[in-house]
Amino acid sequence: MQFLKSFVLTFLLILVFLNPAARAAGNVGIEMVQLQTADGINLTGILRRPHTVQNNVGVVMIHGYSGNFYSGIMAFLPETLADFGFATLALNMRDHDRGPKKNRFEDNRYDITVAVDEMARLGYNPIFLFGHSMGTNRVLYYLAATGDPRIKGMLLTGPPGNLFEWNISVFGLKAASQVLRQAQDLVAGSKGDEWMLINLGPLGKALYTANHVVSLRGPKTVSDPYKNIARIFKPVLIVHGLADRLANPDVADRLLKSATPGIHVTIVKIPGANHRFSGHQQDLVNAVNKWLTNQMNP
Repeated sequence: MQFLKSFVLTFLLILVFLNPAARAAGNVGIEMVQLQTADGINLTGILRRPHTVQNNVGVVMIHGYSGNFYSGIMAFLPETLADFGFATLALNMRDHDRGPKKNRFEDNRYDITVAVDEMARLGYNPIFLFGHSMGTNRVLYYLAATGDPRIKGMLLTGPPGNLFEWNISVFGLKAASQVLRQAQDLVAGSKGDEWMLINLGPLGKALYTANHVVSLRGPKTVSDPYKNIARIFKPVLIVHGLADRLANPDVADRLLKSATPGIHVTIVKIPGANHRFSGHQQDLVNAVNKWLTNQMNP
């Protein structure tokens, strides 16, 4: 199994180097990195470092549910930002891809910490956090919980909002509450590690531990983005596609209303763009690059 994992990662890195855009850029160094969190989890990612540094900005890029560092948004945005002169580290979180999910949401903090630490060790300052889909909840929690002074701002794309509310919107209050109560009962009975088959609607089905379910959706969850953005004191960019059928574009407006008064929140809504910004990748790139450039030249 370890050999197979190493082979797959090596193959992916070869694909990155063979990518015509990466070859054309020429001025970007690309390397696979493996980092270990404070609680002993090994994480893999891709670091892109411009050789000709026009700024010293680093962007830590966090994928969403069932994502990884090399597909969807992560297949083009980290590379393009590096072409514009921003160093990027796109990281696999501990619960990446579509495998069973056992970790508590709050454990995401360790993953983001080790990525920020690595960018700081390499000398990047300031550092921005990027999150896509559920990755927006992850990065919002990280900054709300840590107040990390190394973070200059946040970029959020396709935010899903409160995860229990998302399930209500898909399945209705009765069904969503039933699943949560079942998980809460297991946790209360010291069976938090017991597996549950969870229906995720448009995302299919997945195995979650009861601990994982409660950490995402319970009343004491730290994943609620509306509560977390109210504890953030850095500028935020939110980009949402108006044709997104997975995450409601209205979430962007609610995040704006929930933000700390006086904090600059920029919202960009792209007509026709879906959750992955298919066919509208350049619109997303333009919005992100413009915002980052403005942050460096206020």
